[in-house]
Amino acid sequence: MRLRLNVRALKAGATFLVLLVLLLAGGLVLRRWEEARPGPPVPLEEEPEDQRELVSYGGAWYAPREDLETVLFLGLDKAALDDSIPVSGDYAQADFVALLVLDPGTESGKLIHINRDTMTDIPDFDASGRPLGTYTGQLALAYAHAQAYTGSERTACESAKKAVSQLLYGVEIDHYVTLTLDGVACLNDLAGGVEVEVQDDFSAVDKTLVQGETVTLLGEHALNYVRARWWVGDSSNLERMERQSEYLDALWKKLNERMKADEGFALSALAALNDYMDSDCTAEQLSALAEKARTYEAGQASLAGEAVMGERYMEFYADEDALRELVVDTFFELVKEPKELG
Repeated sequence: MRLRLNVRALKAGATFLVLLVLLLAGGLVLRRWEEARPGPPVPLEEEPEDQRELVSYGGAWYAPREDLETVLFLGLDKAALDDSIPVSGDYAQADFVALLVLDPGTESGKLIHINRDTMTDIPDFDASGRPLGTYTGQLALAYAHAQAYTGSERTACESAKKAVSQLLYGVEIDHYVTLTLDGVACLNDLAGGVEVEVQDDFSAVDKTLVQGETVTLLGEHALNYVRARWWVGDSSNLERMERQSEYLDALWKKLNERMKADEGFALSALAALNDYMDSDCTAEQLSALAEKARTYEAGQASLAGEAVMGERYMEFYADEDALRELVVDTFFELVKEPKELG
């Protein structure tokens, strides 16, 4: 279902738009997690008094956090979505995947950026759209595969949620927000264009984007800049992620300038983006997210790993040690130190 907001809901969601753009900009910055603790999380044979299902990790005991709120952001590689059932080949892949984790205890938010090429188990469906277990594939296909076989955008989003949850050892994901990439182009033009220095060779994609020159991106050229991957640079998603990071940082600065100059800008921008966005959040939930966006401190992280060429496409394999550390540090809390266990 398309996210249709009335004026009251739009006002509540205006700050949420700021959060979305700011976190997208920050979340695309790659960060390597250099130190990993030994051993995967495993269920404990004998649990301490804490009644939660505990895990042992690095010689200590951890319990899952129950107060976190999580929102999955998906940037879809297609034009504005409609309600029609997609035909073969006409469906979106999630080219941008990030999980926002809100921690009310510390009043902070962390955006975990996940490479769209990450290989993981994703939900499978038969020709009639019925669930059919899982198969291993690129994370970006979790949305696309479900939409193609079920014709349901909501099912596609739920499929992406399940795939990300599976990748992160079963952590719970509460909500989703999607934005089509042409929505980025719309936001770009609302900001008055974004100035970037073209770092890659775009000659095979867009001859207006000349490597080494500083240009102001408008319209389809902005979309080409953030979307193009094949025949640009080394054609890897990692290189595109770095380009998107620089672009979104510049976009945020322009949007921030516009919002400071015009109090009504965020509201009008959110209204313009309505046809490009979708979410399972209610207006009240958007309002709550907006309030947290206003007060919480934002941070970001990304999965370390290796990108390799598969039989046909690029594949990204997460570093398991770093992934375990990230999951435990983000979604669990320490219950017993090793010395306390005797």
